[in-house]
Amino acid sequence: MGENLGFQLMSVLRFFSLCFSVLAGVITKTGGSIPRPRLTGPSMAYVKSTVMFECKLSETLLPLTYELVKDSGEVLQTTDDSQGVQPITFSLRVNEKSEGQYYCRVRAKGQTITSHALNFEVVIPVRGTHLVSNPDPPVIYEGKGFTLSCRVSKGTHLAYIWYHNKHEVASSSSLHHLSGNMLTVDRATERHAGYYVCTATNKMGNFSRASSSLQVNVVVKKYLSAPTISFTLYHYGSGYHANVSCRSERGSPPVKFQLLLDGKDVPVQQEGSLEAWFTLPVNVGMDMGTLQCRAETDFQQLLSDPKDLEVVPVRRPSVAVEYLQTADYVVAAALLQCSINSGTFPLFSWTFNHSSLPSQGHSHAFTLHGKSLILTDINAGNSGYYSCRVRDSFNSNSSWLESEGVLVEQTDFKMPSVAVIAVAFCCFLLAIIVGGACCLLWSIKRERNQDGGNNQDVVLQEQTNTEADCTMLETGSEPQAEEMDTVVVEVEV
Repeated sequence: MGENLGFQLMSVLRFFSLCFSVLAGVITKTGGSIPRPRLTGPSMAYVKSTVMFECKLSETLLPLTYELVKDSGEVLQTTDDSQGVQPITFSLRVNEKSEGQYYCRVRAKGQTITSHALNFEVVIPVRGTHLVSNPDPPVIYEGKGFTLSCRVSKGTHLAYIWYHNKHEVASSSSLHHLSGNMLTVDRATERHAGYYVCTATNKMGNFSRASSSLQVNVVVKKYLSAPTISFTLYHYGSGYHANVSCRSERGSPPVKFQLLLDGKDVPVQQEGSLEAWFTLPVNVGMDMGTLQCRAETDFQQLLSDPKDLEVVPVRRPSVAVEYLQTADYVVAAALLQCSINSGTFPLFSWTFNHSSLPSQGHSHAFTLHGKSLILTDINAGNSGYYSCRVRDSFNSNSSWLESEGVLVEQTDFKMPSVAVIAVAFCCFLLAIIVGGACCLLWSIKRERNQDGGNNQDVVLQEQTNTEADCTMLETGSEPQAEEMDTVVVEVEV
């Protein structure tokens, strides 16, 4: 009986001990609800890596159930806490579908409370970077635009680095406009041509991944300028041939050239660079027709100005001389020009006193393929007769035709300077003004000395005398001779 009573007493004590321990682990805050948990962890991670999330309450509750929830309610992991261990840790293996919002949800005593959302991003390492051009292939003309897009096979959270001819395009400028994964040029020039490379990167903390594209060559073509046509003559076999040149000063090859004679295509075409050559037979002295050449690209077709295919022999030349003066009108040099009335391919030479003038000299120089001669220092040594000679350049057996000689000699003549001319003119003008003033004063004085009662004849006589006096002052020596004659007559009377 005593043993049963002791056993019952011990059972009661164990019951109260258990109740006390349970009460000690229950909510420490009276009447309270579950506080909001806080979820912490990384905001991003590479795919195939493992990340840890921690969920923690600000107060101790027992027993608790922790859940890691993704997005709209998918429960990924559940952990029961009956020992009050905090924080609760969740381990997550990252895959491409792991990106989203994560929550920590706590359940206790029929209550449920959820943490704030934690945004988590999955970083997929970049690979397979390549460039896509618009237009494709990237071949454009000046003034047109193009766009390059940097694309990847895989990768998220990317940044892009652009290179043009191995130089980094740091930011948008007047040359290039950068936006996201695109590089745009609105109006291309030659400066935009070259090789472009794009590098895509994704970086997380101190770790980064990069992938570069192959280079893409952007070709910016120049617009073709109108071609010009010219020809030279050469002797081949028993006759002459014209070597016709068609040339554009600017443009981007390839260019197709077509020769036209009197508006009809010559059955020869050439394609390649900016110049082409054609050969046609020619009869000297005969009009062979009108030449033109046509230049074509994939975008343009242009015609040259027409040119007559006619070779005219030269005729006897003539020489004109022009003296060149310094600022103070001192003769410093002489320019001699040889003129011909006809001749398609003239060859010029000069003679001095019937001797050939060397091509190089200390006091002379040739210009315009020998058509002009400049005597840079006229002295006694190079004064004399100069003439020019001309013949057809394509016929080495033709005779020289010589002009008449013109005399070029040293002279000490010096034209008066502008200052001297101005002083002389002022003196002359002053003399006229003084003479006119004297005439006027003399006339007034004579009028005052005359009596007012003189008749009209006397007044007229005085006016005549006054006019004669004025005339004498203005004309110089001749009026003096007339006055002497008048005095002699008065003495004889």
